[in-house]
Amino acid sequence: MNRPLRWMICAAVIAMAGLAPPAFARPTRIVLTKIDGDARGVGQAVADALDDGDLTIVSDSKVERTIERLGLPAKLGDRDLEKLAAELEVDALVKGTFDRRAKKLKFTIFANGKKGKPFTIQVGNAKSDKFRKQVHTTLIAKLAAAVPADEVAEDAGAADDDARPKKASKKKGTSKETDDAVAEAPADSPKQAAKAKGKTKGKPKTTDDAVADADASPKQPARSKPLEEAPLAPPAAEGSTTEPPAAAPPAVAKQVAARDDEELTPATHARLEPRPRDPGHSANLVALRADLGMSMSGRDLRFKTTALANAPKPYKNAPVPGARFEGELYPFAFHDPRSALAGLGVAGDFDQTLALTLRASAEMTVPLKTTERHYSVGLRYRFAFGHTPTSPTLTLGGGYGARTFAVNRAGLMTSDSLDLPDVNYKLFDPGLAFRLPLGGMLAVTFGGRALLVTAVGQIQRADQYGNAKMLGGSGSAGLELILGNRVALRVAGEATQLTYKFDGTGALATSRDGNAATLDVRGATDRYYGGAATLAILY
Repeated sequence: MNRPLRWMICAAVIAMAGLAPPAFARPTRIVLTKIDGDARGVGQAVADALDDGDLTIVSDSKVERTIERLGLPAKLGDRDLEKLAAELEVDALVKGTFDRRAKKLKFTIFANGKKGKPFTIQVGNAKSDKFRKQVHTTLIAKLAAAVPADEVAEDAGAADDDARPKKASKKKGTSKETDDAVAEAPADSPKQAAKAKGKTKGKPKTTDDAVADADASPKQPARSKPLEEAPLAPPAAEGSTTEPPAAAPPAVAKQVAARDDEELTPATHARLEPRPRDPGHSANLVALRADLGMSMSGRDLRFKTTALANAPKPYKNAPVPGARFEGELYPFAFHDPRSALAGLGVAGDFDQTLALTLRASAEMTVPLKTTERHYSVGLRYRFAFGHTPTSPTLTLGGGYGARTFAVNRAGLMTSDSLDLPDVNYKLFDPGLAFRLPLGGMLAVTFGGRALLVTAVGQIQRADQYGNAKMLGGSGSAGLELILGNRVALRVAGEATQLTYKFDGTGALATSRDGNAATLDVRGATDRYYGGAATLAILY
């Protein structure tokens, strides 16, 4: 049988046995970094568009761990990206930036230690099939140009060469002896010719079978039944002492051990593995924050009066300890902290003194327990000037709150022994807060609120000081220390002031000098001062 016909028969045998030739090209392995400025889910749309069998995307979790292990900054520069690509041993790294105003998506490909020329894609509707098709077509073409197919094929071919079973090599001298034996064998001795060519599991083989077995994968069993009864070469002469060569041992395919840290995730399976949007939710873009700690609070109440002996005395107490709780919740930030809706949330705070005791000047032996507390709850909207952990934020908000200072007079012989009215302010508190990170671990905070009082409490009664026009506000300044990804320590100082201007409808404001027709107490200033130290849990 001539050689071309022999190989055609071998190819037919392989095809019938289901032994498809191995693919020499492997999928292109890439890293898709988080898209800077992504607030519309563009990153997920890009990942879906690259859901292609010709691509393998390294999982986000592995990329994050590699960044942490290499100590790379949150905002990766060109050198950082090259170092990341080399560490992950990928064919290419794709960096994306989204310009919300221009609605353009800018890509840069790093491959073979080089930075490619940036290119842009217009973004209309990131969820549309048209956009995904455009991203797929453009990126596949750019990646094909940046990563030549022959390099991928060479890498795959090298791995396949190691894993593919080696053909049984002919030993020196053995091949010649076998060919001579076949040439000398008479045409009417097929059994002797089969014996000269060697036996496989005790069954004779034709020449075509031997060729097919040599190319067959070790995972497929050798075909013992010949494809056709082709005439053999003349058998060896009768009485020949030529022994058939020893059968070569079957080649054992080498197994390429995978690296322990290898986590290749084909793009076809990327949807099954959730892509973390912003692992860690940096302290300036938290979805949830809960602060708990200690506070200190003091009060200073002074009246504006004319010079008279019966004028109300000022009141002042040194700061006393209290407990503080604060909380913020931004529900949409759990999904994507960079989206426009991620800034919408709710917040609240509560503070109360733990031990505050007063004594009336007329009854000094009677301790009077006093309650001083304040709380507030309302809506917030947080603006972020950037999307990195060092981006400053401005939070606007407003809500409803209360501030109480009440003395338990049950132990007094007469309630007039204490010339200090109780207050229970009800108010709205629109305001703002600004947070400025100083590097990755420190941040300063500033805040202010206007206090729009709707009710005051006992001090407004007719037997007290009566109605008044009021104006109030509060402010705070603090320092925050970030301890890891989930904990922060904050120390802040606070001050609140409310001013009164009495209209003369209260007995204590007009009858101090014995003449009810004159206004003796024109107004008052009620100040609160102190601070808090809290430990926060962030998410």
